[in-house]
Amino acid sequence: MSHKFIYADAQKCIGCLNCELACAASHMGITIEKAYELGQSGEKLISRNKVIKSGDLTAPMQCMQCLDAPCVNACPIDIIKYENGYVKYYEDDCIGCRSCEMVCPYGAVVMVPNKKDDAPVSKMVAITCDLCGGEDGKQACVNVCPADAISLIDYDIYKEMEKGKGNN
Repeated sequence: MSHKFIYADAQKCIGCLNCELACAASHMGITIEKAYELGQSGEKLISRNKVIKSGDLTAPMQCMQCLDAPCVNACPIDIIKYENGYVKYYEDDCIGCRSCEMVCPYGAVVMVPNKKDDAPVSKMVAITCDLCGGEDGKQACVNVCPADAISLIDYDIYKEMEKGKGNN
């Protein structure tokens, strides 16, 4: 089974933040226009990606869907699993222990307020990029990028791209 992740080409990224807005909108079940309005009114939107800047380059940072994901092994209650070619967090069952956040080599796990009244351990819950369910074509960030800088890519294709650049 192929294993995929979101690839962001920093050479193409224009730093517009549309991917962050689309991510938040998608997970809130609202349109990107509505998310923009909410953001403008001061409501905090929660995105599972974050555009970062390094020198003159920008690109969204999010879960890299590691082939040997440390978060899967670190979760003490086994709510992070490999399913259908991607790493899936069962957020509703998260106890907020932060183990996954601590071991993520990319800093891609975000702790957000747990909205459940009976939060078991913490008032926080872990979230990360879930590839919008993992199904090709459903990724909000990919679909909204005006610079075509973001794509859902298979690890094998990525490795071939890197070989072509002279990296191993």
